[in-house]
Amino acid sequence: MTKNITQDNLIRYIYQETSQEESSLIEEALATDYELKELYESLLESKSELDKVRISPPQDVVDKIMEYSSKTAPHEHAL
Repeated sequence: MTKNITQDNLIRYIYQETSQEESSLIEEALATDYELKELYESLLESKSELDKVRISPPQDVVDKIMEYSSKTAPHEHAL
């Protein structure tokens, strides 16, 4: 029985979320299927680019959140 390797299978393989048996099947398919190998390489490249992305909010947004938080936070009362 031949198992079709899907994009989902490849993504799980890239993130090392496949069983040893699945990994072996994927590796065999990659060795013989040129189109699957191209898709795999494209997914690897995408993962590499995603790993480079660092998102942070602008400082003025952080300042506004902190200001709002300080205005709306419950006040502590000394006993």
